Amino acid sequence: MDSFASMLMLTFACKPFSVCHPYREMRQRSNSEWLLALRAGDQNQAVALAELRELMLGAIIKFLSQNETPGGWSLGHDLHQTAEDCAQEAMILIQSKLDQFRGESKFTTWAYSIAVRVTLGELRRRRWRKAVVNRARLGEDMPVWPTDAPEPERSLERRQAWALLVRLIENSLTPLQRKALVAHAFQGMPLDLVAEWLGGNRNSIYKLIHDARKRLKAALLSEGVTHQDIIATFDSPRRKTHLSDDGKIFPSQSVSNTVESGS
Repeated sequence: MDSFASMLMLTFACKPFSVCHPYREMRQRSNSEWLLALRAGDQNQAVALAELRELMLGAIIKFLSQNETPGGWSLGHDLHQTAEDCAQEAMILIQSKLDQFRGESKFTTWAYSIAVRVTLGELRRRRWRKAVVNRARLGEDMPVWPTDAPEPERSLERRQAWALLVRLIENSLTPLQRKALVAHAFQGMPLDLVAEWLGGNRNSIYKLIHDARKRLKAALLSEGVTHQDIIATFDSPRRKTHLSDDGKIFPSQSVSNTVESGS
């Protein structure tokens, strides 16, 4: 996937990427058995913690190995140390959130989602440390992204899509929503640092950005475009889109269906 398309997916994503179960569990446990063992306070707890940590570490290593880091740099020799650090932080979070597990999925799937969220946060912090950002323009400057493509029509689609996105971010969000979304999603500032910068806690900033995403999606729909259309425009050229005469972007299949239905 194009790195800009990946950034847009993060921009619109309200939930972290899903991750597949990397290894067969060492010991088959039901959800209640996991919870009982992790709260046991005896040798059973130590064994369960060790097994869960090994599963989380394997999942994180696989995730880091198979997913391009934001910005496209390689972790290289830091991969395993990064995975160890993320696994440690994930285990602390999982232990602190056991009471929040509602049993709507396998316990290990729920734990993986926390591990992936921790890993994505660490990647954001690394991207932020490496980013060349005018700190005086935090929350204001959208990135200048190359829109050139081999096909002139596709270059035009990308320029129009990017101009539309920039215009809607400028006009449809509140000043605080815009500042938080631009700093976090486009300038790579980690959520906890955004909270420290704007004042507030992590949860309040998460809600602020969540509301900004919803409002931006609604603004796109009012223009006859979905956020998936925008992502697809910057994604693989295999997924074709169609640019209408008035500058709106549609997936080719939607256009075909519209024509066939006569609407």
